[in-house]
Amino acid sequence: PSSSSSSSSSFTILPHHSWLSVGEQNTMKALVAQARPFLLLFGLATFLEIIICPQQVAHLLSHPPLRRSRSSVSPQTRTTRWAASRWLHVGRGWDQMTTATRKQHRYPQLQQQQLGDRKCHAVDAEAGRSDPEEVVVQIVTSKGCKFCKRTKEAMSQRGIPFEELSVSNDPSLLASLSSVSGLKTVPQVFVGGAFVGDGEATISLLVKSDNDDQSEGGGRKSFFSAADKSKILPAPTIEKLRVGDAKEKIVALAYRDVSEQILISWDKLKTVFITPTDAHPELSRNEVLEALIHQHKHLPEKDDHVDIEGMLEELIHSNLMAETKGGKLIFTTNPPPPKRGEAINSCFEWKGHVLPPSQISELLQRGMSQLLDSHGREGGKAIDYKALAKDPAFGDIVRLSHQLAKSDPAVLSRDERMAFYINIYNVLIVHAMTARGPPPNLAARMLFYGEAKYVIAGNEYSCNDIENGVLRGNRPSPASVQLPFTKPTGPFKGGDPRLSQVISPPDPRIHFALNCGAKSCPAIRVYTGNALEMGLQAATESFCADESNVNFDRNSNTLTLSKIFQWYRPDFGSDLQLQELLVNGVTGKRGISLKNFFEEAPKPKLVFADYNWDLNEA
Repeated sequence: PSSSSSSSSSFTILPHHSWLSVGEQNTMKALVAQARPFLLLFGLATFLEIIICPQQVAHLLSHPPLRRSRSSVSPQTRTTRWAASRWLHVGRGWDQMTTATRKQHRYPQLQQQQLGDRKCHAVDAEAGRSDPEEVVVQIVTSKGCKFCKRTKEAMSQRGIPFEELSVSNDPSLLASLSSVSGLKTVPQVFVGGAFVGDGEATISLLVKSDNDDQSEGGGRKSFFSAADKSKILPAPTIEKLRVGDAKEKIVALAYRDVSEQILISWDKLKTVFITPTDAHPELSRNEVLEALIHQHKHLPEKDDHVDIEGMLEELIHSNLMAETKGGKLIFTTNPPPPKRGEAINSCFEWKGHVLPPSQISELLQRGMSQLLDSHGREGGKAIDYKALAKDPAFGDIVRLSHQLAKSDPAVLSRDERMAFYINIYNVLIVHAMTARGPPPNLAARMLFYGEAKYVIAGNEYSCNDIENGVLRGNRPSPASVQLPFTKPTGPFKGGDPRLSQVISPPDPRIHFALNCGAKSCPAIRVYTGNALEMGLQAATESFCADESNVNFDRNSNTLTLSKIFQWYRPDFGSDLQLQELLVNGVTGKRGISLKNFFEEAPKPKLVFADYNWDLNEA
């Protein structure tokens, strides 16, 4: 400020760069000269952006971008990657977020409250308009569903945030969905609670939106305005469909009898002994005792009474560690790979409390489905088994599978037993391929289905035993070799205790639920006894919706079916029964066309499509 006593405010203007030395001034000028071309390019880019997208620029200025940590964003709403050059991505991502999502970014502590209090705003379909500020896109999925994965990827690629709802935890919720959408399969897409369509219809709408005029968000309007506001998903159903964490359920139930102190010590031991070069350590008692002593050596003198020997015994009694026949100690989540011919859940003997059989099978399938969803590749068509094997959640499944040896499914009803063995078959396939590696060729694969097995209630069950012995009513496998002048028989002979588990007569729809690990196999889902009928019908509709499995041509009077219908032809009954199953399995306009096709041509020419035996290995 000037020293003048004048009442007017005045300031002394210092000479230009007077606070810099001559050398520093020259350096500054050189830096400005070097930066001038970049500044000009940035200015030109900004000018063009303002000319081309004035509304997006105005919206961005009214909603400035915020720096946010990755941990503050929920997995369900994290659909875009935030770069340091956020200002260069004008109008992308942030303006497409819902108001609720933005609040979650700004106030992460309110996320759970927002999730429970969120209100769905129906789309004004008649006016063909929707406000992205108030529209919530919801995708109903099931874990491990490749069609669900493709739909989610299509949304994420276009920067459309969505909330994922799941039927994995309670398949009976499909009934509530079906009453709204008319579909018994997933995925199902809703906008503001109003039904849009299945995965295929949604992707078609998104592609159409890509080709529409993008002025004033016209392309996005094509998608949002497609919602049918006469089909609204009730709020209570939405709350029940909120995505649950299968891993948390497994941990809560499978480790519920273990004290927190023992779990902490166990985790520390795993950190010490399990390494990339030794993922399945076999330890002596002294090694474990020394490690436990090292854990507790920092304790004050008053806590020196800790019983280290007792702690080790509790680790074994809690099935966190187990003793092998050779006297070595192993981690039950990381047991040594089973030898050829041995059941893969016979690495140790389970001690103490055992969960009910239905609960074990559902937890195993939910956990495995979540792993398949995490490690699926190529839109869910392939699985990265090596990455799956390294996932700690796989260790929880390995440990839980050993309870099967002490769990007796004889107490289950017919539907519960069928759901139990379908889940166990699908888990066993993935478990065996992960633990032993996928079979390298077709010949090895045929042996694989007889060698991959679990111990259930003291008896060994291979994949062939479960499929052909239990679920197909003890019928011979289509791949079995029949000697001349002999009658084909199932895998269980007279006096076999496993005959008590045979389900007869079999339900042919099991063939749409069992996944043998090939690329042409049906999708994997969780089955429960109380919702088995709906689950099997949903599996049938999902399988028949794929034209590579069921197709027809009126001009040539040809019906093309999957090889599954040829291999297991006796299971599907007469030609009339097969046609009835197909008509019930193919839905919508295509189903009506198929019904008319059979009425016009009761005995069409039957062709069986080639089966893709390539493994679903990434």
